Amino acid sequence: MEASINWFVIVGFALALAAVLRWIWHDIANFVNRPRLVLSHGPFAINWQSIDTEETRRFVHFEVKNQKGMARRCLAKARILKHPADMTVLQEEFPLHWADVPYSTVSTEAEPVDIGDKPRRLDVVFTISRLSGQSWLAMPLALAAPGKAPQAALPPGEYILEVTVSCENGKGDASIIRLTSPNDWEALGAEKSST
Repeated sequence: MEASINWFVIVGFALALAAVLRWIWHDIANFVNRPRLVLSHGPFAINWQSIDTEETRRFVHFEVKNQKGMARRCLAKARILKHPADMTVLQEEFPLHWADVPYSTVSTEAEPVDIGDKPRRLDVVFTISRLSGQSWLAMPLALAAPGKAPQAALPPGEYILEVTVSCENGKGDASIIRLTSPNDWEALGAEKSST
């Protein structure tokens, strides 16, 4: 009788150990195979002409790639690390706009996107041909109505920005850029920075 009790204990222990090992293996596999966002190319500056308003805008943007699977609910933000001494910063972090996603004057938040195997364009800063003299961080409200978003306005000068991307089911990325907000809208430009 005593031998059969030990046999049940041994089998029970083996099954419990197998379940724990399977659970650990599953967690490791999920961790290794989770999506990984990368700010792969950029920052680039391009001109874009609106068909509706015939207005030209110049954008500084990144291309964001996902290295594995489907990255869900991806968001991006910019943080001002350094700005001209005579500028007052009204807000330090700004939600950024994913290209080809509608925006409006109703919300200051950005819409999340899913990123699979095709890269997405992330708008960071923009200028407008009819409004030379400053640039704006590409938050949805500023894109819809630049005059209604004074917190996103960047007067002429040099800025250091940290751009970060994240998703709810994987790993994100960050890049620091040196941005020149120009007097002339066509001179908007940026480059990667080590600071």
